[in-house]
Amino acid sequence: MNFRELIVKNHQLMSYNKVFANIQPGQDIFWPGCAVLSLGREITEKTYLLLKKKVPGLVYSTYCCGKPSKYINKGKDYIKIEANLHKLFKENKVKNIYTLCPNCLVTLSEYKEINVQSAWALIDEIFPEEKHDSLKGECYSLHDPCPIVHDVKAADYVRNILNKLGVEVLEFKNNKENTICCGKKNMLMTLEPEKGKKLFNLRENQAPSKK
Repeated sequence: MNFRELIVKNHQLMSYNKVFANIQPGQDIFWPGCAVLSLGREITEKTYLLLKKKVPGLVYSTYCCGKPSKYINKGKDYIKIEANLHKLFKENKVKNIYTLCPNCLVTLSEYKEINVQSAWALIDEIFPEEKHDSLKGECYSLHDPCPIVHDVKAADYVRNILNKLGVEVLEFKNNKENTICCGKKNMLMTLEPEKGKKLFNLRENQAPSKK
């Protein structure tokens, strides 16, 4: 196990330590995902409160889906994580999970007893009127991550939200179901960093803008 894999392993250990991770009992769970949680508490809590307007009984989880563990240490750690999540879902009587992360969507969908869906659909539906055109004049390139091929509709919801914000979206030539890897798929930056960086630079150079 290399140094980068050790860092990921430690991240995973903390992601299932009750000091850092929690799940509230309830049928409907908001599952932001690690990437969204890294944006800060304010963003995730505001998103959670917005979603509660549509799903009043919605509760919150800060757990990781465990996908990184599938690809480090030959996947040995994931077996324990999978069993732990099964137990958590059963104990907390979870039926529906709303996530912002496409990786979480794919990974958690493996738990057949749970209905996992993209939270972007709800955000698009109840997007606050007062936020319309709040980013008018901004222009961004929008990269679709690899897992979006399993839920292409989520890509449309994200674009709808950006349009409501007033953002001009510039599309990559390869987008949505035809998107290509940014170099981070399946822990590639950890396992084969040079290969990952080459793919990242290739995708970066394809961006129709610098934002």
